[in-house]
Parts: sequence; structure tokens; C-alpha cells
Amino acid sequence: MDTKKIAQLMHIEAKSVRMSCYRIKQKLGLGKDEDLKLFLQDIG
Repeated sequence: MDTKKIAQLMHIEAKSVRMSCYRIKQKLGLGKDEDLKLFLQDIG
């Protein structure tokens, strides 16, 4: 799903979704250019 759809489903701002994804990427040690969705698909 894209950020906007996630925000609508969770009834939060799209900015909050982006910030959460950013924090998850930091905790996983991913760089700015790496895609979180692809990373999660590879491990799943």
C-alpha cells in the first residue's frame, strides 16, 4: 500500500506514516536509497 492509503486506513496523517517508515528503516540499518517494502518482501 502507499503512504496515503495506510494513513486513511489508520486515521492518521500521511506524515506520521512516513516518519514511522523512516524510524523502522533506521532501526533496521537501511540507507536512504534502500526500499523498506522490498527489504520486507525479501525476508518474508
